[in-house]
Amino acid sequence: MKALFIIMMISNVIWAKDIQDSSKRAIASMKQSIRTVQARELLGKHYSKSDVSSFEFKKSLEKNIHNYVSKHLPKEYVKKSRAISQAIIDESFRNELDPYFLMAVIEGESSFNPMASGPVGELGLMQIRETTGKWMAELIRMKWSGKKMLKDPIVNIKLGARYLRWLREKFDGHAQLYLAAYNMGPGNVKDALSRNKWPKDYPRHVMKRYLNYYEKMRNDLEASLIQNVDTLSTLHQDMDLISL
Repeated sequence: MKALFIIMMISNVIWAKDIQDSSKRAIASMKQSIRTVQARELLGKHYSKSDVSSFEFKKSLEKNIHNYVSKHLPKEYVKKSRAISQAIIDESFRNELDPYFLMAVIEGESSFNPMASGPVGELGLMQIRETTGKWMAELIRMKWSGKKMLKDPIVNIKLGARYLRWLREKFDGHAQLYLAAYNMGPGNVKDALSRNKWPKDYPRHVMKRYLNYYEKMRNDLEASLIQNVDTLSTLHQDMDLISL
């Protein structure tokens, strides 16, 4: 009877682990799908020949994100780097964005400085104005206690990612327009369009950073593969010497 109980306990543990592993794989697959959908939206006909497409079936890039954020935050925020990078990952997933796209916006807005401030009251990692912050906080049902909240990097990411989602929906997924709107406001974008002018500078800078992330990942991957081949070659040579 005792042996049967132990077997049942072990079976339950294995079953629970299988469910947990299956759940993790499903979430990773969903994140990959979300990332790919926005990447195709951002790059259009250029997607298939981009470095981004080479990572289409890579389900987890989270380690790379954690490493990058840790290296680019100010020293006083390094201890919080894991939480900040995880917020980028989680809020990207929640708002159906590629986390590297969100990182590209953050780097352009504040160079990953949570204490950055702009000339017209923009604050934090994603340079959010108080009025926008309060509005987004209401949308996600977050208690608003004033602009000081925008200096919290986690809160800033939550609000900024939600604003990008709102803009993306407003401009029907047209990347150039919703990116421009994040910088100059949706009203100014519509005004520019009414004069047959398409804002280009800000979207171009964000997309350059976005593509640079994937280019660096490809280069790092290729360097790692070359190193592995060299290691195997050296190992084979050592084995040949031993056999002699």
